[in-house]
Amino acid sequence: MRLCTLTLAGREDVGIAVDGGIVRLSVLAELTGTALGPTLFDVVVGDQLEGIREALADPEARAKALHSAEVSFGPIYRHPPKLWGVGLNFRGHAADLDVEQPVGTPGSYLRPSSCVIGDGDEIVLPVQSDRVTAEAELGVVIGRTCRDVAPEDAASVVFGYTTILDMTAEDAIRVNPRYIPWSKAFDTFCSLGPWIVTPDEVGDLSSIRISTVVNGETIATNQVSAMMRDPYWQVAHFSGGMTLDAGSVLSTGTPGAGVIRDGDVVEAVVEGIGTLRNTVRRAGGPGGKARI
Repeated sequence: MRLCTLTLAGREDVGIAVDGGIVRLSVLAELTGTALGPTLFDVVVGDQLEGIREALADPEARAKALHSAEVSFGPIYRHPPKLWGVGLNFRGHAADLDVEQPVGTPGSYLRPSSCVIGDGDEIVLPVQSDRVTAEAELGVVIGRTCRDVAPEDAASVVFGYTTILDMTAEDAIRVNPRYIPWSKAFDTFCSLGPWIVTPDEVGDLSSIRISTVVNGETIATNQVSAMMRDPYWQVAHFSGGMTLDAGSVLSTGTPGAGVIRDGDVVEAVVEGIGTLRNTVRRAGGPGGKARI
């Protein structure tokens, strides 16, 4: 199943992709008299997929499908319980930063939900940075609250996969790697969506290709199989001694980042999952650059 958060006539709803368009969850709930949703976060944490599948069997619901051109997409949801990032998980990305590849375990960081935006939103370059980069990543959406998950059991706690566009104030971490959490935490620095795709529609996870695209040029591309640590290992590792709440999102690493500037259009393309597109704007206002 492919699910999104969409906006129609100024109101947010959950969308489900079907042949011929997108069915709104509010329509399904009304037709079937069921308490589905109302948000995509509720669908994820409330284990509602089976109820949605049953409701979609109603031909009247499918007849009310919208064309994608009729809606705009938002982030999958705006407040993930945890938004966990993994860094330098592809060997080529370490070279982007002129640093050594971590041995054994990739880097990691936790970021605030205030940085979340969605497809079509603006990435705002802060005055505190002169060099911001954007990178495409595969996102793992946790469907069941868990802790100390074994790698062989990781698939059982995954609700689905999404596309992530992750921004970094790269000049900050070139000064001091300890600035990573700050360099990732600016408003608009994490775009999520537009789709969550459930594992039954994904197939071979290792063959999925992830590409960072700036102004139509592919800056970096590689497959999940080239990761130092695969998504299931990551779920197991980062749930070790730490609760991963249902609805948490794990950003699994990028094949490479591109510098973005005012006026650019940047895309994250994750094959079989979705394409996420954002425009870039330099923040205005008085004052100079903050000292990093």
